[in-house]
Amino acid sequence: LTGGGTYNDFLVERIKALTNNQIVIPSKEIIEFKEALIFGFLGVLKLREENNCLASVTGASKDHSSGNIFKI
Repeated sequence: LTGGGTYNDFLVERIKALTNNQIVIPSKEIIEFKEALIFGFLGVLKLREENNCLASVTGASKDHSSGNIFKI
């Protein structure tokens, strides 16, 4: 597991309970790197006016572009 979800003890325990696979949680540096990388990617999609929130993944009613870009 990587990303912010690894800090969610309930989520990790549910995944462990529902799989026969070994769950490996990497170092904090790898977890934080992936989280930053993914949020950067979501930001790029927003800048390009592409959907960054998929209904098939999030349970939203439709695909859309989420987030705000603030110009300084």
